[in-house]
Amino acid sequence: MKSLSLCLCVIGWMGSTALRAEFRNWTNTEGKIVDAELTKVDGDNVTFRLRNGTTTSYSQAKLSEADREYITKNPPTAQAAIPGTTSQPAPGTVDANRKAKWLTKMPKAKEESKATGLPILVLFTGTSWCPYCVKLDAAVFASKEFSSFANKNLVLLKLDFGPGGSTSNKDHKQLQQEFGVRGFPTYYLTDADGTKLAQGGYHGGINPETFASWVKSATAKTQ
Repeated sequence: MKSLSLCLCVIGWMGSTALRAEFRNWTNTEGKIVDAELTKVDGDNVTFRLRNGTTTSYSQAKLSEADREYITKNPPTAQAAIPGTTSQPAPGTVDANRKAKWLTKMPKAKEESKATGLPILVLFTGTSWCPYCVKLDAAVFASKEFSSFANKNLVLLKLDFGPGGSTSNKDHKQLQQEFGVRGFPTYYLTDADGTKLAQGGYHGGINPETFASWVKSATAKTQ
């Protein structure tokens, strides 16, 4: 523990430190295993690159004791931070404390997608009139499980339409035409450029777990 504390102090003094490491299994305090490469240490936070190319960050306190010891015993090749500068998140990095929020404008969603490296969930819905939209929201999007998944895996974009798909929002109407939406609810998974990766809708038995599997399957095809 003493050596770990000393290591963390040194890391804090140096600021952001780049790493060159191998892929290995990392385990958090809840027992979840992640196959990833350690790419960065910034104070108490560490950044991992997954095999699919996306990145995610954790607090060292959330890693197992064995993993914390591994970081201590395998210090990176250090490059001291330039005095007077601060560490900035690298493009494609998902902050450990990120909270995904439903956006309403595509340009903003694309901007966040490029910054985090996460795909965009584009939801065409009508919660004021469409019963299946309400069911989908209750079965998936309103759940804590979906929120936790989205925090690490999705940029969220909700386009809410009036009865029959009517809208006075020109941007929403244009996206409706571009995506060829004919029914509600309809949702798409796209990349930061708006390229469609997958399409879905409400169906019996849908839940946060099956939805997460759909997302993972769609993104795996792009690797």
